[in-house]
Amino acid sequence: MEWSFECSGGTVTVRQEGERVVCQALGRPESQGLYKAWLLGEEGKALLGTLIPENGALRLRRNMSAFTLKEKGAWPPVGAEIVMAYAFTPEEPPSSQWCWTECPCRLFTDRVISHALRGVDRALIKRDADGFFLAVPYVPGCPFPIPPLFCLGRIEKMGGRWYTLFRFSRQGAPELLHNFPSNGDNDTVT
Repeated sequence: MEWSFECSGGTVTVRQEGERVVCQALGRPESQGLYKAWLLGEEGKALLGTLIPENGALRLRRNMSAFTLKEKGAWPPVGAEIVMAYAFTPEEPPSSQWCWTECPCRLFTDRVISHALRGVDRALIKRDADGFFLAVPYVPGCPFPIPPLFCLGRIEKMGGRWYTLFRFSRQGAPELLHNFPSNGDNDTVT
């Protein structure tokens, strides 16, 4: 049996050969970076791997067991994704109101929030008279950036990229986002 999935990042083909599954991805990157391919099932998804440059294109070939994909809820497949996991070129902020901040953990005196942000190299910040918004790049399949604030984050698309958006007071205390309109391209994941 064979499947082919077109997605925004390229094409993923899947062929079952007995108990083995051959997955191939051909990426069409929008910008330079590391891209990962995912196989989607009705109950979950499975990481196929990172696409590598080969003959002028980004490619991936992976041989897996159908059992492994079933365990992850990705078998039989219903779709695929090719997403940028890391950008090689520095990105411009989505608007002049936003700027990049390096090591956002230094913005907070609260030890829990600061510790949760230790693994985040940089984030977008937008300040106003009452506090600031913090937008942490969102990558599907990766851990949530500030687990203690899971219920207070909102996934938004800004400048064509996805971010987890948080709101803080001037003192760095978390605030509810439902009091604030969308900041992005009017695309919010709910």
